[in-house]
Amino acid sequence: MQRVENKEIEYKINRNLIIGWLIIVSILLVAYFGEFLKGQRTGRYMLIFSAVTAVPALVCALLFWRDHHNHNLRYFIIGGYFLMYVYVLLTGNTTLVFTYILPLLSLIVLYHQPKLVVILWLGSVVANLIFIARQFVQDKITVETSKDIEIQVALLFLCFGFLLVASRLYDDLYRKNEAYMQELAEKQRQLQRVTLQTITTIANIIDAKDEYTKGHSQRVADYSAAIARELGYGEEYVNNVRYIGLLHDIGKIGIPDSILNKPGKLTDEEFELMKRHVEIGGNILKDNRMIKDLSDGARYHHERYDGRGYMQHLKGEEIPEIARIIGLADAYDAMTSNRVYRKRLTDEQVIAEMERCSGSQFDPRIARVFIDLLKQGRIKQLSPDAPAAAADEGSTLEQSTKLLQDMIRMQKEKDVENEERDYLTGAYTRRVGERKIAGRLTEQDGALLLIDITNLNEINSRHGFFCGDHLIRHVAQVLDAFRPGMLVTRFGGDEFICCLDGVTRREDMEQMMEQLHERIVQCIREMPVYEGVQVCAGGALSVTVGREYMALLSAADKALYYMKQLRKGGWYLYETSERRGEDGANISRLDLEQLVANIVREGSYESVYCLDYPELNRIYDFVRKVSVRSRQDIQLILITLKPLNEKTTTVEERDEAMGYMEKAVNAALRKADIMMRFSSTQYLIFFMNLGREQIPTVTNRIMNNFYRSYDKKTMSLTYDVAELKNEEME
Repeated sequence: MQRVENKEIEYKINRNLIIGWLIIVSILLVAYFGEFLKGQRTGRYMLIFSAVTAVPALVCALLFWRDHHNHNLRYFIIGGYFLMYVYVLLTGNTTLVFTYILPLLSLIVLYHQPKLVVILWLGSVVANLIFIARQFVQDKITVETSKDIEIQVALLFLCFGFLLVASRLYDDLYRKNEAYMQELAEKQRQLQRVTLQTITTIANIIDAKDEYTKGHSQRVADYSAAIARELGYGEEYVNNVRYIGLLHDIGKIGIPDSILNKPGKLTDEEFELMKRHVEIGGNILKDNRMIKDLSDGARYHHERYDGRGYMQHLKGEEIPEIARIIGLADAYDAMTSNRVYRKRLTDEQVIAEMERCSGSQFDPRIARVFIDLLKQGRIKQLSPDAPAAAADEGSTLEQSTKLLQDMIRMQKEKDVENEERDYLTGAYTRRVGERKIAGRLTEQDGALLLIDITNLNEINSRHGFFCGDHLIRHVAQVLDAFRPGMLVTRFGGDEFICCLDGVTRREDMEQMMEQLHERIVQCIREMPVYEGVQVCAGGALSVTVGREYMALLSAADKALYYMKQLRKGGWYLYETSERRGEDGANISRLDLEQLVANIVREGSYESVYCLDYPELNRIYDFVRKVSVRSRQDIQLILITLKPLNEKTTTVEERDEAMGYMEKAVNAALRKADIMMRFSSTQYLIFFMNLGREQIPTVTNRIMNNFYRSYDKKTMSLTYDVAELKNEEME
């Protein structure tokens, strides 16, 4: 069995043995030196006695000084003492020397080793037999005077016999206790490893809330441990520092994701809320007793050495050292990580910044230690995708870790499944559906169908939301059963998007839209309570518009917008006169050109392609009459909102940007100008007698107004210009 020794206990045993032995040797030396002065001992005897007593004692004392925890030191002490006992026994003149064995017996009890007792017993018996034989040879002992010898032999067997029994009992208890302590120590190591794994998992969960700080807690923990080790702390403290570093940002659990993941600068109110994560983290960890100072790392790591940090505004040495270490590691990771608003700093820039902030933001002593580590290349910068350091795991830990990982994976899969599906209809949610549709369009052509259930608000008002939800659920079931493989997404409260793979022919799409519309209408007709509810649908083909999701959605939305403005149910398929490229380029230009061409060809707006709804008809009739009466030309400007990245832009972002565009256009118009929303991403402006040289001025004013107020930089504006001559409208 592997011996498990407590270093503190080992030190105390060795220290007490050395002190006890030195006291005994000192007493004997003093006593024998007195006999030497009386002439009872010779100088030669004193030299040999010193050699077999004082010299081994001093050697053992030297070994103890060099290594306080030397486990074998106890055996050297026993050997030296037994050597002294044998020498005194064989050279002494009295049987009282037997009493010298008693301190030796007392020491042996500490070792609880029966074999050692037997060996010393045999050695003592042999030494005493030699002593008795010499006494008989020298006629110092006779049969009549052998009483002392008999007592000596009896005591020898009696003392060692009882010592052997005691040692066996003690050894049995010791070994059971040792096995228990060893098992307990192993359990503790397993608990520590599982604790580390759990803490690492918690840290990963914390980092997952903030998409800009992936792996941040693990890196801060590693940097902090390196600092603590360089400061001279032992591995136990260094490991505690690593645990504290992993959990220093646990308070972010209580901060809204909208603030953690905001790409721009936080407002004063948002920053005040963000600062509360240190207080939240400190309160979460304050009752933990397993790791010393665990809450200090979370609560104080944003304090500054000059007192200008938050939340307690501690200064200098008032800040716990662990918080000063983690605060510096936290700042270093922030400086060496890419952010949406800046790139990571170079090594030279980081060192310069730390030297500049030493004594103000950072503890100068800790900053100097870390700067030296950086200059010596002893700090390994960890990438955000670097795996966490693995613990030395045994089979039990592997099973525990695997179980924990499986539980987390299963929960994530369940959460993902719940997030992917709309709770009411079972269709994909908007966010998930848009991502899946965009992915499908990158692989093959297809069609997009946008369906809207109109007048549903009236049903909800008259009969309650339960009635409206019942209809939405039935429509979703019709869509789901219509065509195998059709991807159905709930786009809004009463809107659905359907993606049809492989549909490229206009005739096929029109046939399917007609059939689907009829099935939905039939579903509504079967329930008289839904009288007045209509279904409008707009479709678009990727072979016509392009395979970018946002471009295809915009085209389908235009077709749906057209049907909704007619205020009657039905469907319409967006069409253009030519096939567009994969990026959907020039769609906005084609919209305007075809609008003007139809107006010129027809002489009125009765047959304008795809957007024949009453608002545009009335506006055009009004503008045309004014133009004819005043003999003025009409300038048309179509302002189009385009995402910088079609694959990542959401409809919510598009709608928000459209609001900014509307304000920008309104601010740039004159009183006589007329604007209207042409589609979900376009505004059409009618200008009377605006010279071509003035158009750049107007469009630049619109662009400047838009970009001044819209700071997210995910959308851009483009414009197309056309002109209707007065004589063309007469």
